[in-house]
Amino acid sequence: MVGTGSKIADKLRRSAGFYAAIAIACWATVATAFKWALADLTPAVLLFIATTSAIATLFLLLMAAGKRGDLFSIPLKTLPRAALLGFINPFLYYLILFKAYSMLPAQVAQALNMIWPLVLVLLSIPVLGQKIGWMGILAMFVSFAGALFIAIQGDPLALFREGLHIKNPWGVVLAMGSAFLWAVYFLFNMKNKLPDDISLFLNFLFAWVYLVLFLLVKHLAGAEDSELIPPGVSLRSILSGVYIGIFEMAVPFIIWLKALKLARNTAVVSSLIYIFPFLSLILIHYILGEPVFPSTVTGLVLIVGGILLSRFSPAKKAPEKNVSF
Repeated sequence: MVGTGSKIADKLRRSAGFYAAIAIACWATVATAFKWALADLTPAVLLFIATTSAIATLFLLLMAAGKRGDLFSIPLKTLPRAALLGFINPFLYYLILFKAYSMLPAQVAQALNMIWPLVLVLLSIPVLGQKIGWMGILAMFVSFAGALFIAIQGDPLALFREGLHIKNPWGVVLAMGSAFLWAVYFLFNMKNKLPDDISLFLNFLFAWVYLVLFLLVKHLAGAEDSELIPPGVSLRSILSGVYIGIFEMAVPFIIWLKALKLARNTAVVSSLIYIFPFLSLILIHYILGEPVFPSTVTGLVLIVGGILLSRFSPAKKAPEKNVSF
């Protein structure tokens, strides 16, 4: 019996679904952590704490994987692209995403950020010359209709009774802007020649430098929120920032890469990622105490449905990289 159990456990550890489930479980918790951290921290300070934690975690993971030689023999010609990628993500992407979370209910910010695959399809038309079929157009219509439902933050039928009335429009713009930045990052990353884990580490290193300069400029300009550790900040907020760096930015991405590497069909595994926003809603409701809007559930179903529908589009797809979360 012991031998049988050991074989089952070993087989489980080798399965793509096992690693995908761990990554999804990590990502399902981070919307709650965002709100806890942002209760006392500014988006820039939160990103500094999270980025520092992510760099340390990624470095340890690379060392554990025996990639010390690869890390210290990175070609210099790859650094400009890494600097650009790091500026887009995590620097700009998370600054804007955290600002959106500070202005919107967690469920709304998270759901609106989920439209990035559709933004990617739109950007692929002019950038990659990709043609889109009628099913792709229908998929975008369905998903963006879902975004409209989410933006009203309440009764989904109000969209038909009262017309479009967006609450916190600036927060909605920021949340959708973060989706745009992630899609741009994906397009630039497609031509990246470095291994994904090493590239991710470099991106965070450059982002850390940008953040230090950003915070320094704010401090010299006398901004009220320029203090690295604001007075009265709670330990929960700081620990949430560390948690975000480890379990949003570092560990789940490496685990997800492992899942895709083991997968027989990467499209099937990639589709599993759309489970996490629904799991996250449960935590948002029971831990943060947010009432889940019917419009959020309706909108999420439409967004995810549209994304999955786009996979059946007969249009030629752009080449995929393993970081297409």
